[in-house]
Amino acid sequence: MQSTLRVKSHIFWLMGAYLCVSFLPTSIAVEMTFEDAQMRTVHARKAMEEKKKSLDILMQEAEQRRSVVTDLNLRLQAAEKNLNESEGRANKLKKEYESLKNTWAKEAKRLKEIHNKDRR
Repeated sequence: MQSTLRVKSHIFWLMGAYLCVSFLPTSIAVEMTFEDAQMRTVHARKAMEEKKKSLDILMQEAEQRRSVVTDLNLRLQAAEKNLNESEGRANKLKKEYESLKNTWAKEAKRLKEIHNKDRR
């Protein structure tokens, strides 16, 4: 019960603070002169332009980094392709080696049999 009252109290307090703050710029605008408003506008524009310059610099850096990442991804794909081709050739040569090894073993066995027949 108390937590519900406390939550409601906080909500009403926040709503009151929001209403006070939302009317503040209009009351300030009424009291400002044209020159004051013009100066505030000039300062706001300078701040906006400075942020835009910072944003442009960061966007250029991000684009450069993106291009580096793209280049690295392309190089990685090429390297993986070369690796797969090399592994494929290695597997093919391994099979050929095993086949030749079996052929050699058969020929060696025949030679041994022929040699044993000739000795008898």
